[in-house]
Amino acid sequence: MKVCVEVSVVNEKFLFDIMAHTSLTMEDIRSILVGAVCMTIHGEKTPKDQGRVLKEVIEYMEQDFINTESFTDVSFIKHNPPF
Repeated sequence: MKVCVEVSVVNEKFLFDIMAHTSLTMEDIRSILVGAVCMTIHGEKTPKDQGRVLKEVIEYMEQDFINTESFTDVSFIKHNPPF
């Protein structure tokens, strides 16, 4: 299965277009994307770099998910991908 992410910046906002086969659930898509992030972190040259990057990712996610204002303008539009 394939999950593709395209990012655009419009009016200083990041728009993420996440494309995946219709057979994938949101949980499947999240698992694939988190796995990809973990693989890129694991690909860092040294364990020190891996730890630093992982810590930064976790801190960023904690800040966003704790701050209830972080996602006030988030919306999901489901459409059929071209593949």
